[in-house]
Amino acid sequence: MRKSLLIVWIGLLGLASLAQAQYKSQHTVRYMVTYEAKTQLFTAWVVPDYSTPNHFNPETEERGATAQFTLKVPKDFVLNNLKDVRGTWDKQARKFGQEPELQRAGADAAYAYYVIGKAPLETNYGEFKQGEPVAIFTFKGQGGDPAKVQALEWNDPFVKLADQSFSLNVASSFYSRSGQAAKMEARPLEQFVQPTNLLDVLKELQQRLALGSFSSESQELEVVAYPNPTVDVIKVKFFSQVPDEPVKLEVVDLKGMVKRAKELKTKVGVNTVEFDLSELPGSPYFIKKSEANQVITKKVIKI
Repeated sequence: MRKSLLIVWIGLLGLASLAQAQYKSQHTVRYMVTYEAKTQLFTAWVVPDYSTPNHFNPETEERGATAQFTLKVPKDFVLNNLKDVRGTWDKQARKFGQEPELQRAGADAAYAYYVIGKAPLETNYGEFKQGEPVAIFTFKGQGGDPAKVQALEWNDPFVKLADQSFSLNVASSFYSRSGQAAKMEARPLEQFVQPTNLLDVLKELQQRLALGSFSSESQELEVVAYPNPTVDVIKVKFFSQVPDEPVKLEVVDLKGMVKRAKELKTKVGVNTVEFDLSELPGSPYFIKKSEANQVITKKVIKI
């Protein structure tokens, strides 16, 4: 009876992905979890490896119906207060991994797992930009090290154990309009490939937009300024986990004089600001980002 109930429960999520490794889309995504210590808030993200529009999806917005996000957490971690950001996600996600059957089968006793399904309704995820995280839900929780709360790897041994022991599909998955060509005979293709982390995402963003020049310091990665050098416009990107935080961005010359300045409130994710430097003389400048008690500077060259 217990096995039947578990199978029914997972079936209600509408999240069957039987071809995780067999049928992969060329437009892939990664999942990411971040933790903001000040608010004790976790955020779950999808990080697209492509942009919209594209040859499968001619629209600016990405849309998708089916997705599943599985969390690997310390065994004592208890998830609570899950809130939707994009899509409607399961608020009563069950905790797996400590069942005697799974422990006897070899499940890692130090971890547990939450399988969080999205309601099978079309969700507008907004515009996708390659490598820029899109928040999908937030949650809180107690127990264990927050740094060990992470997205489940597609080939984690628990995926196979759960299938063999309970006939449960616990693998993360993501399906959208960009996943496959829009035609009647198209087979839905899995887009989720692996988890990632914020540091790697910021490194990749810096490498791609700043022509491969980046610092290994995590603080320096928080601000990307490009193109660098520039002849006119400089774009500044920075990542924020917190909405509506006051931020000041300034362009400062070598004498410390502020030549351009903008103030804004952050959105969750990657924020982009442009400065027109066309009327400034050619010289090195510094982009200065001030937020709360933190100041980050980035050197740029105006030709």
